[in-house]
Amino acid sequence: MKVTALPLGAMGVPAHLETRSREGCREGGSTVFFLPPLMVTIRLLLIWSAPVPAPAMPNTLLRLIGGLFMLTVWPSALCAPPAADAFPRLSDNTAGSATLELRKVLHGQVDGMFVVPRTRQVVAAAGGYLWKFSDQGVLQDTLRVHGSLFTSGVVFTAEHFVDWVFTGSAQRKSYGAPMDGNAMSHAEVVAALEQADVVEFGKTDDTTAWAYLWRNGQARKMDLSRHIDKVDTYCHRRTHSAKGLRWQSTCFEGLPPAPRAWVEVDPGSFEHISDTQARVDVVGFDRRRFHLEEGLGGQLVGATVGVALKAMGMPGSLPGRYWLGDAHTRLRVGDEVVQFKAFVPLEDGEYRFMHNMRWWEPATALPGASPWFSVHMRGYMEHKGEAELLRHYEKDIGLYVVRPRGVADVPVARRTVPAWRPVFEGPVTRHVAVTGTVAFASRQTNSAGQVVEPLPAAHVWLRSPPPRPPVDGVQPPVPVDALWPSLHQLPSTLTVAWGQPWQEDEHTVVRIDLVNAETQEVLGRLLGGHAAEAMKLADATRAPANRGRKDKSSHTPAAAQDALELMVRVPDLKAPLDQGQVLLRSGRRQLPLLQARMTYVVQPVEREERPAPLPSTSSSPGPTQQQQLEAVVVAAGSDARTSLPAFLEMAQALAQDTTHAQALAPHLTVAYAQLINQFNGTRDFGSSAALVRHYLTQVHPHIGHITGDNSLAYNQGVIASQTLAFAIHSPQHRDLVDGVLALLIGPDFDPQQQTNGTLMYNLACHYALAGDKPRLLQSAAAARRLGKPGAQFMADKDFERYWADAAFLEVLR
Repeated sequence: MKVTALPLGAMGVPAHLETRSREGCREGGSTVFFLPPLMVTIRLLLIWSAPVPAPAMPNTLLRLIGGLFMLTVWPSALCAPPAADAFPRLSDNTAGSATLELRKVLHGQVDGMFVVPRTRQVVAAAGGYLWKFSDQGVLQDTLRVHGSLFTSGVVFTAEHFVDWVFTGSAQRKSYGAPMDGNAMSHAEVVAALEQADVVEFGKTDDTTAWAYLWRNGQARKMDLSRHIDKVDTYCHRRTHSAKGLRWQSTCFEGLPPAPRAWVEVDPGSFEHISDTQARVDVVGFDRRRFHLEEGLGGQLVGATVGVALKAMGMPGSLPGRYWLGDAHTRLRVGDEVVQFKAFVPLEDGEYRFMHNMRWWEPATALPGASPWFSVHMRGYMEHKGEAELLRHYEKDIGLYVVRPRGVADVPVARRTVPAWRPVFEGPVTRHVAVTGTVAFASRQTNSAGQVVEPLPAAHVWLRSPPPRPPVDGVQPPVPVDALWPSLHQLPSTLTVAWGQPWQEDEHTVVRIDLVNAETQEVLGRLLGGHAAEAMKLADATRAPANRGRKDKSSHTPAAAQDALELMVRVPDLKAPLDQGQVLLRSGRRQLPLLQARMTYVVQPVEREERPAPLPSTSSSPGPTQQQQLEAVVVAAGSDARTSLPAFLEMAQALAQDTTHAQALAPHLTVAYAQLINQFNGTRDFGSSAALVRHYLTQVHPHIGHITGDNSLAYNQGVIASQTLAFAIHSPQHRDLVDGVLALLIGPDFDPQQQTNGTLMYNLACHYALAGDKPRLLQSAAAARRLGKPGAQFMADKDFERYWADAAFLEVLR
């Protein structure tokens, strides 16, 4: 007798009953004990799982309790046979056949896949990034998704465009000469638009419209204001990724909507059955969890109230009951069969691959491309008990490619050093990865002493984005990461980047130049001998490729298990680079590369400007006025109640000292800005208000006319910004809002000249609450230019009355 998944009806089994017994039954399965009473139990369960007519409803609860008792008495009956070694788990990343290998290339949820025919590349969307692969699934490049990305694959903004998908360039490019479509008829406009490979549209205020036209790395803008009624900027096409990605999609009446430059791959059923044979079949199943949707309480309600409603003809379905476990799967690709275990549900005797696995076939648009599939959670974890399943799914969730063996490997003859990877150590870089490009040294020799050509430059991640903080009541998403190909040649240059080009205060690119002779010498010392000898060991064992993951082979020497790392250590993201370090590390041993040189290619714009220090004088017997001021500022920040009056008294005296006011004005202004910002952070708005009121009445009248130091205007803007942050919602501080607008903002204020994104955002909040739409749009546009995300505006209730306003939404784009 074979125990299969039973439709257990309203049986009272706790959600996710673990299949263990006192007789050694384990999670992967074990021997099944077939006792005579068990057969009776199964027969009873089959009877009790039948639909319950309404008159029999009072007996249902007794049957549920009986079923629960029997399952607690005979848990060993639910155990499954042991798994076969011929079917490795997907997370082992070792499945394959004679000529094919099945490799995981991305970990995490995959949102979409696209094909770029002109470059024979596959682009996956996952985790807020675009991931570019060769047609055989070798990871080549990544790009953080910009808020102005369109479904056609190009980033279009008012000032620039980014066509990385098609050209590989992540740099912002300027538009060519503008075009005027207002003199054209509708048919002529359509004909002109059809000449481009990519076309998208925009409009504002129902009076101005334009088209973005891209072709062969160049883009132009066409004025279409006369044809504005034909432009649709909310044209959501029905594709797999349209809902999940929410990229911008636009249309023009009469213009065919199909993209030309890239093609979206729609996922199919993993278990698709053709006319001749099935894609997959299952030859065994290790049962691991019995799952009850909605938990035991939901099952009881479904078995009582739910069955009664169904008997009365009400639509809907009862909570699901099914097994989850490892299906011993045979996947057919051409003439080959790949075997592995996949964690899937078994419902009503069928393996429901469709619930958590998708098949991606880019070969329909890119002949010869390798097939892919992805693994995700069965549902959205909205039912009780589903969150506990995540630990079973998590290792397998991701994107897999079935490709010819060895296409991602560096040939042994071209390897000059053991496998290594670059890593980054430094402060958190918010929600972005630290990425890099490695250029390899010329005239390297392999383990046989032969000179080899350097490999093409490789794009890598040195550190993944930090995990997002948990949200109460929401299951944390599985973080997206990549399994990068091994690096097997000596690096000569490493270019490291963090931040994004449109975030000028964060975007940083650092070039690291290495001295080949030093790198080889340190590598030899680190490995306890000559690098060539270590190379021979690496050729035999193939050390792990990425992010510290270990090979599972038990015969691999321990020394080879520790992947080499080239570590870039930066103690401060904006500090002078002479504080940084470059080291080689293997396990616990690390040695510095003292001759490595770090230089800025792109340095972040310093948003906070501080005044230059006052010149010291030898005649000063004690602390300078600046030092005294700084000491009082520290004291006031530590204890506002006792020390703030002393600061206000000193600041007023210094501001009214005509001899030193010119030199001290920048220091006074930054002191007020610093303290107001600190008190706002601790929500001590009373102290903030006292500082602002004192500055406006006792300090600014004496130093407001002083110029010549750039930090003055900037820090006055900080004071204004921080005042708006708390005062626009406090009627008792309304006079402070009027004061900073009149004295610190003034009638000649130009948003286009501002570099303080927070000030422009807070001004936008003020104008939104005041109903001043023109100034709101100006301020919001400046805040977006300075890096404030559009999502922040849509989440802030200060802007709620404008959330459906077309002009406001266009600014956020």
